[in-house]
Amino acid sequence: MKILIAPWGNPCSWDIVEYEYQGKSTTASTSLELIQQVENPNHTIVIISDTLADSSFLQKSNKNNCDCHNPSPFRSYDDIKNRAKNCAMSVISQHKIEVNKIIVSPGVGYYFNSSYVGSSRDFYHITLFEIVEYIVQNIFHSKPNFKEMEIVFDITHGQNYQIVFSYEVVYEIAQILSYFYKVNIKVLYSEPVIPASNKKKYRINQIANFQVFPKLPVYIDHNLLNNLKQKINQNQKDNLVNYYCFASSIINGLPYFIYYFMPDLNNLQQDLQDELKSFNSNILINQNNSVERKISISEKFSDLVKIYLISYILDKNGYKNQSNLSRNDLENLSKFLYRRISTLRDRIKLEIQRFFGYKRQKPAPSNNRQFKRNFFAHNGLLNFLFSISQDSITFNSNVYHNKIQHFLLNEVPRR
Repeated sequence: MKILIAPWGNPCSWDIVEYEYQGKSTTASTSLELIQQVENPNHTIVIISDTLADSSFLQKSNKNNCDCHNPSPFRSYDDIKNRAKNCAMSVISQHKIEVNKIIVSPGVGYYFNSSYVGSSRDFYHITLFEIVEYIVQNIFHSKPNFKEMEIVFDITHGQNYQIVFSYEVVYEIAQILSYFYKVNIKVLYSEPVIPASNKKKYRINQIANFQVFPKLPVYIDHNLLNNLKQKINQNQKDNLVNYYCFASSIINGLPYFIYYFMPDLNNLQQDLQDELKSFNSNILINQNNSVERKISISEKFSDLVKIYLISYILDKNGYKNQSNLSRNDLENLSKFLYRRISTLRDRIKLEIQRFFGYKRQKPAPSNNRQFKRNFFAHNGLLNFLFSISQDSITFNSNVYHNKIQHFLLNEVPRR
């Protein structure tokens, strides 16, 4: 499986030049055509900013015949995104390029005919959400049969923060996918086109090529952590507590509690949609085509997107929320999830053997610090935490639920 991802600035300003890559060349205003010919990706995603809509107020480009002219004032945010997309499509349609998805993410800046005010970080959040949605709906919707994935990331046409945030998104998604697949990232960049130069050919260079290793890049800040702990102490039910407990269980290799805190995908999707709805409803179109985003997307939104991706893959492979679990359940999940983290996988295997082979019940440590240390040292498998039958174990949640939630939240990496 190969995915080509390219952040684009303003395609209407690009010169038509000759690009060269891997012994082949073509004349075009974008490197994407030649990269597609050589790399032959299964999917191609182009990332643009909504600020590209400013080009819709300009006449047809003399450089590359980009024509997305629309002199009317902005009517809505959907209108802005459609204009940006039309400007990108005006250039794409002139080339032998097949683009499966154009992502329009929120940008910032003051341009000739419009302005965009808000947090630049929103670009990262929306790009992450849109790429994960595309992967879920178009790659994982039917059970995939590939074992390896390569992400080709072309930064030739990206601009300033677009490149930084897009790369962050690509790398974090690759880290999550590498739990399940062998994932490689290849980064490409063309020599810069200088209009006044007599240079005729521009080489597309490979500036990075590396294998990615598994990590769930979820973090929590101090204020959110304290807020969630307070809800636990007050016995308030909160999906967010369980989401972060689930993430912590994966990060710390706790197979039973991965099952136990596994999110309900419908609830998780709804929580994501609720924040997106609030964000979009607070985008104002003012006079003089001024776009103002009154609120920013929270960092926890992107944490939930990452949790959604990994829980979706687990769910589609038969690993669902449950609390009555057999030895096989724990072993199968550990083998599946940690197949590429051999030291953790082997350690969990030994702990499962110890847990089910040790018959004597030990009391809970009276010292909270020792309790926590033993909990993580034994991958959550302490026999006093469970009611144990011949074939299965069940968490004594009425006694230890809140305490384990505190342990898990405290072990989520800090933002």
